[in-house]
Amino acid sequence: MFKQITDLSGNEWYLIASLWIFLVFFIAVGIMLFRMPKEDVNYMKGLPVDEAEKPNDDLTN
Repeated sequence: MFKQITDLSGNEWYLIASLWIFLVFFIAVGIMLFRMPKEDVNYMKGLPVDEAEKPNDDLTN
């Protein structure tokens, strides 16, 4: 397996580009989550509970 990684014969640009795309996306999502206002986090945290308590209007009609 390690021999395949070290002997790429010119195709390493795809691997490097995909690694950078993944890292940039992961870091951007992490920064966005840490900068998110606490009110938004608390609102989204309560969404599954709020929807379970409400009656479903589609089924009553």
